[in-house]
Amino acid sequence: MIIGLLAGLAAGAVWGLVFVGPAAVMPYTSLDLTVARYLAFGIGSLVLMLTVPRCRAGIVPRRDAGAGLVLGLTGYVVYYLLAAGAVQLAGPAIPPLVIGSLPVVLALVGNWRERTVRWRTLAMPLGLILAGLALVNIATLAGADSAASRANVVLGCLCALGAVAVWTIYALVNARTSRALAGDGVYAWTSLQGVGSLVGVLPLVPLLTVDGWSSVPQLGLFNADGLRLVLWAVLLGMVSSWVGAVLWIIAARRLPVAFAGQLIVSETVFALVYGFLFEGRWPTPGEVGGAGLLMLGVFAAASAFRRAEEGSKDARLVADCQL
Repeated sequence: MIIGLLAGLAAGAVWGLVFVGPAAVMPYTSLDLTVARYLAFGIGSLVLMLTVPRCRAGIVPRRDAGAGLVLGLTGYVVYYLLAAGAVQLAGPAIPPLVIGSLPVVLALVGNWRERTVRWRTLAMPLGLILAGLALVNIATLAGADSAASRANVVLGCLCALGAVAVWTIYALVNARTSRALAGDGVYAWTSLQGVGSLVGVLPLVPLLTVDGWSSVPQLGLFNADGLRLVLWAVLLGMVSSWVGAVLWIIAARRLPVAFAGQLIVSETVFALVYGFLFEGRWPTPGEVGGAGLLMLGVFAAASAFRRAEEGSKDARLVADCQL
């Protein structure tokens, strides 16, 4: 459990870089960075599959290889498109709050499937996480654009809920399949997902020629700004996506689904820290309090699952002695 916990927190640390990338590559658009990131992730994964024995697709059973490709398409590209669409339609306030409910949704679904901990034991950790998410986002909600049309807000919320549904399915299928993989299968499984994201992002490449959607027609790529875009694309594609996926699979294989799902809140905390460093400012009291509640909820959940695991071991020991 300790290794799984550390791997999950490390995954959150590299995933948090994703929220700094769009600001770091300006004046390029988020579409530019997204396409470049998943091109780097997909091409890098394909190169690893062809050159590194432990990353070859043949390690993964054929029945699971197709699932890996589909997960790469949905868990990365489709999730991002839904999240970005939610922000464009409903503004920057509501979608983060809806998508921020992911840890709670995963905890409920995961515990319903595995029934690791009694529901009333999870009440306090989940309550802390919900309170932390609300506190972190309260400033964003206060600054929301109230002039947005009701239809756009409704559609944006539906996109955000779709993003939650996509990631929930991704997390469950990914955890179930990765647990059955032995040894180096985790590396091949991650590379398969990278190739799947490449298949999903290729249809978006022509949009880089559309002025307004992309800054590439105006700025080009062969300059200092273009080099920064490429460097961030490689960083996010191979570190945040590939290394982050490997770390998350390690966590998913060693932790109950309900607990592993709650570790996603660490991404929010690390993203806040990176954002403060990037902007050169101290966090507000609300941001500090929200991040603190988030982490308290994670540690409370860790304690609950650890006690449940120890109780299960004790029960098995007693049963063995009786036999």
